[in-house]
Amino acid sequence: MRLEVANFPVKDVCFNGKTSYNGGVLNINKEELVALALEDGKVAWAELDVAFPGEQTRIVRVRDVVEPRVKVSGPGCVFPGILGPVETVGQGRTHRLSGITVMTSAEYKRTIVEGTAAGRTGFLDMWGPAAALTPFGSTINIALLLELKDGVAELEAHAAIQSAELRVAQRLAETTREKSSAEDAEVFELFETNPSLPRVVYILGCRTAWHEPHSGVAYYGLPIRESLPTFLHPNEFLDGALTSDARRGGKGTFPCTWVWMNHPVVLRLLREHGKRLNFLGVILQRTRFESDFGKQVTAACASQMARLLKAEGAVITRIGPSGNNFIDVMLTVQACERKGVRTVYMTPEWGGREGTELPLLFYVPEASAMVTTGSLDQMLTFPEPSKVIGVGDTQIVELTAGDPPISPWSSFVGDKGYLQDGIDWWGGRHSSCQVY
Repeated sequence: MRLEVANFPVKDVCFNGKTSYNGGVLNINKEELVALALEDGKVAWAELDVAFPGEQTRIVRVRDVVEPRVKVSGPGCVFPGILGPVETVGQGRTHRLSGITVMTSAEYKRTIVEGTAAGRTGFLDMWGPAAALTPFGSTINIALLLELKDGVAELEAHAAIQSAELRVAQRLAETTREKSSAEDAEVFELFETNPSLPRVVYILGCRTAWHEPHSGVAYYGLPIRESLPTFLHPNEFLDGALTSDARRGGKGTFPCTWVWMNHPVVLRLLREHGKRLNFLGVILQRTRFESDFGKQVTAACASQMARLLKAEGAVITRIGPSGNNFIDVMLTVQACERKGVRTVYMTPEWGGREGTELPLLFYVPEASAMVTTGSLDQMLTFPEPSKVIGVGDTQIVELTAGDPPISPWSSFVGDKGYLQDGIDWWGGRHSSCQVY
């Protein structure tokens, strides 16, 4: 599978005239895109705004974030199973508008109002200390504001929000379809390479839960739930084959769809293929099984898949601040090592507010190579904004179901888990630490 990704960077966004891209400037016909978002009959109201890096702007009630991409050749479409039929993607040519996002702020009347199954929102600061903790502090963010009709069930809310944001993102990327002169293009392919290079597989643990309306992660539009590990080509990530729960992709605790499309581990392994290693592909592993038996089965299955691929090494990561999930992935490390597959485990750590407490919830002696991607418990002060963008009442917002609401216009101290993709699950922010 050979995929060429052509890059069309956006340096400015204007709401005027025809929706078009020219010389780094994206013009948007607001009425056209609002009508596109309203095509789903469950969306009652829609609007667009834009936030630029460095502005004292806060975006609230964020549900999900996507990057505008479109397939111009090859089978299938971007976001297969959602915007088109289920057809294996990762081949041909795909155009991306880089440097911008479609960031969806949406509100609906929840039927699940508390607990981990409730839909959640996050926020984003375009300036200040929080902007450096997320990839979206440096992107131009086109805010898609949605209000859903009453009486919408949780999964219906997910589908309505997702279909609106993906259609808008695809329409923006369509502006490059007839353009052949991209700023740059990169080819991704798992070609035959030097057999002496180490054979490396990526095991990607995905926290899910049986009691939630959506599993949190979907593959070709199908939520992963009680599945056993699945093997896939890394190019599928780049064409949007993996997407997030659009009710709750707007926090630091779970990756949004944009991050799946720009997965830093997948991209780094693809770029090192044929140079430092032989990248075999990705094992997508559903984690957070409810029983010890389920944990043992998923660990055995993922490690056996790695062994059958004749992997010599495995990079292993996880998502979701769940102890259950952490144990599953640590047991997978153990199972791989016992089958002769050497592992590197990458994960954020707990460690408490000061970073001095025990960083790991569970440990196996085989986990001898681990990389931290930062703290789950970091607190910071969010300053007062000059502008707030968001759907609904922007005078007061609830950051997490059941928590006391706050005024987004105020300065407050909060957990970086409230921040849109504030927790770095995969090392994409290149964080470092210093011992004092």
